[in-house]
Amino acid sequence: MTYRLLGSLTSPFVRRLRLYLSEIPYEFEIVNYLESDQDARLSAVNPLKRIPVLLINGEALWESRVIFEYFRQKQGHPSLSMTEENIVSAIDTLQDQLIQPFLMQRSGHPVDRQNPYFLRVADRQRLILSYLEQQAESGHLRRWDYPAMSLYAMLDWAEFRKLLPQSELGPALLCFVKDSATRPLVPETDPRRT
Repeated sequence: MTYRLLGSLTSPFVRRLRLYLSEIPYEFEIVNYLESDQDARLSAVNPLKRIPVLLINGEALWESRVIFEYFRQKQGHPSLSMTEENIVSAIDTLQDQLIQPFLMQRSGHPVDRQNPYFLRVADRQRLILSYLEQQAESGHLRRWDYPAMSLYAMLDWAEFRKLLPQSELGPALLCFVKDSATRPLVPETDPRRT
């Protein structure tokens, strides 16, 4: 089997997979979808026009969670527990909530934080951060595995993009971020290195 991971150097969804795939041989192809030729490359393998994409012997598999599940099964690792699935769902939701206004602002669209939609987003973010703080506090994120890698990639990306100040994180999440910063491949995949 040959694996080629398509993605950007800054995407937290790509980074979590790069961290997870540390012991699996694969090629990494940088795709900057803001450039028309690379956007066309992405569109040719993924009509969702999202990264990451894993090419398995040339066949495309989309979305980080689906790609993780493919490798989890391939390696014979147990399924995530219900708690772990919920943690990853919370991380994915928070990540999407942070990415949407980031992309809107980047493309020149105004983001009115007093708009009812964004007020609901802010409330959801607060609840998710509280939930993740509880999970970190209770020890569910001690193992360096897919949920922990996903959380670190998201929180570090949010800090990098100045979307989630560390002052909004509780003590357990702050400790988690500090402890995770020295894990294998974390420095090498830091989006600030681009």
